[in-house]
Amino acid sequence: MRLLQNNYIRYIKGCLMIRLGGDYLERFFNMCRLHDIYLWNIKRENETCMCEMYAADFKRLVPFLKKTGTRAHVVKKSGLPFYIPFLKKRIIFFVGVAACLAMLNFVTDYVWAIEYVGNLQISDDELTDFLEEENIHYGIKKESINCEEEEKSLRERFANVTWTSIYFEGTKLYVEVKENEKSEPVAIKRKGTDIIANEGGVITSIITRNGVPMVKTGDSVEEGDVLVSGSVPVYDENLLIAGYQIYDADADIQIRTPITYKDIIEKSYPVICYTKNDISVSFLEAFGRHFDVMPLYDLFGNRKNSSYEVTTEKEQLVLLDNIYLPVYYGKISKKEYYIKYMTYTDEEMEALLLKQFEKFIFSLHQKGVEIVEKDVKIVENRDGMEINGDLLVLKSTGVNVDIGTGGQSEDETTKE
Repeated sequence: MRLLQNNYIRYIKGCLMIRLGGDYLERFFNMCRLHDIYLWNIKRENETCMCEMYAADFKRLVPFLKKTGTRAHVVKKSGLPFYIPFLKKRIIFFVGVAACLAMLNFVTDYVWAIEYVGNLQISDDELTDFLEEENIHYGIKKESINCEEEEKSLRERFANVTWTSIYFEGTKLYVEVKENEKSEPVAIKRKGTDIIANEGGVITSIITRNGVPMVKTGDSVEEGDVLVSGSVPVYDENLLIAGYQIYDADADIQIRTPITYKDIIEKSYPVICYTKNDISVSFLEAFGRHFDVMPLYDLFGNRKNSSYEVTTEKEQLVLLDNIYLPVYYGKISKKEYYIKYMTYTDEEMEALLLKQFEKFIFSLHQKGVEIVEKDVKIVENRDGMEINGDLLVLKSTGVNVDIGTGGQSEDETTKE
């Protein structure tokens, strides 16, 4: 204990290891002892001696060294006093380190990143909206989040979530969920449906599997007319309607109907042309503030009226894999361009219009639509060229709607 105490005192006061040489070393040691100059760890090395002493006593040796003709050489310095000049020269560095540590300690009390784990049926946007409703967002203090309460609220919000875990790693908030893989089918209660026409035209065929057909082949119908009723009448022994049985109408119905097609193309069209005046600068974002030198390029480069295609690459600063900081860095790239207007020839405009029309016809074939007649005209207009097409097609028609919404009488729908 006493040795540790002595070492502590020597470190605080500062020590020197010196080499002494001369013919009267014993006299020198006696004079030091007489004047309370403490020397320790004295070792004889050939014609010299090695010893240690307090740094503050070194100047007091000067008259004794002269009287005895002893030579003293400082071999080593140790202790706190010898570090003070070093610290003074680098005070800004140490202040910066201390400030960084204080800032790091401050930001680690907040959430600066959020990650969702295990969500397949629920999107990240839905979970983000949930957290926003719970007032959980970037920059919120971690101690203000009750993870157990939020887990309970998350399970109540999403019925297919069977297990949740909300926890922190560093400054990152993890929201981990497990979803019910086997979702029970929802029983759909139907009151019965009619089939109504999607468009006007002439019925070419109707095959009814369920319900009562209200039209026959050759009938003209308008959009919204009931084609098949889901209300099937029930007759009594006097052949009078005693009531109705309600079904979901089902039938295959073909209709012949006209379709119009129109497309316009302008003779003048824009083309993006890139110049070689590209700019790329680094940027820094800290606590919501953005710093970059791009405005200086725009100011001194006289590029205020120029058009640019801007791309941004952005990364978040992370320490020790899980300490996310509210600091972002990256690169902003600008590619200068200008708009040049070109002119189509008549042949090019006609070819483009026909190509778009062929795509339209192909999409009809993909839907099972059969084209019966086709009348197409391409004409020039003031700005370019347009195509007009009148088509007569055979296609499937009919959409199921709840009984009563497709034009059936009130009396029929209320009888049962």
